[in-house]
Amino acid sequence: MVGNSNRVEDFTSIPVFDGAVTAAFPVPMPDSSPSTDPHKVCLPLSQTAFQRLRHGFSETFFPDDPFHQFKNQSRLRKAVLALQYFFPILQWAPTYSLSLFKSDIVSGLTIASLAIPQVKY
Repeated sequence: MVGNSNRVEDFTSIPVFDGAVTAAFPVPMPDSSPSTDPHKVCLPLSQTAFQRLRHGFSETFFPDDPFHQFKNQSRLRKAVLALQYFFPILQWAPTYSLSLFKSDIVSGLTIASLAIPQVKY
């Protein structure tokens, strides 16, 4: 070999990775032999059509226990929270400002300018 080349002519001196990992602290390695036992998965409980419908309805309209905010509240406060839950504008409208309105107008015009050319005649 002539000069300073990166070409390797003798492959016996190249270290081969044997799968061993060295760590600064001892790490337990899993057994590398393949398991012959299949992974066991339990089947879900069978449900009636009404139970599936009720579960789907509750997950759609009432996710993650929305009623936690109603605990230990007066009746008037519970009514206000219920209205805010079903009509979110009641929650953010008191803090809405003119600068937010201007931003909403600009973003609406931007989206409209992108959507109008896509209308097929």
